[in-house]
Amino acid sequence: MNKFIYLVIFLVIFSGKINAQFQTVQIGVNGMTCSQCTKNVEMSIRKLNFVDEVRMDIQNTEGEITFKEGGVVDIKRIAQAVVDAGFSVRYISAVVLFKPAKVTENYCWIFQNSHYQFVKITDRELVGLVKINFIGKHFMPHDEYKKWESVVKAAENKGCEANYIYFITL
Repeated sequence: MNKFIYLVIFLVIFSGKINAQFQTVQIGVNGMTCSQCTKNVEMSIRKLNFVDEVRMDIQNTEGEITFKEGGVVDIKRIAQAVVDAGFSVRYISAVVLFKPAKVTENYCWIFQNSHYQFVKITDRELVGLVKINFIGKHFMPHDEYKKWESVVKAAENKGCEANYIYFITL
């Protein structure tokens, strides 16, 4: 009985531990040419319940997003917010704080109920702040995705088993 109680206490204490955490997301936005464009994108992203702050840069047509403490980040919803504002995504990357994590080609990283699969990487250990880049139709222009399409297709069913997988690279 005592072992069971200790096990429950251990699970309660350590169930909240994670091996990584999103710090920021950087997003490139195509078509943002004026301050009103910037404001439209910013306001669309701010509506997301997990977003804390949005800083847009009209000169470089990009933005940086920070998140609410404990918020579950949804990269697809960020990309959709840009589209909903009337623009397209040029790139999405994230700075993630990793506690030591060994990754290899097709390694499946599960975080906040989402599956992330590493492609086109060499084996390494991720520690500290690491920039990851998102690959996919929603996260880059069509021409850029075409360059990655064969990599993504080759990686399917080799790492993560989920309905939706975010393909990422370093």
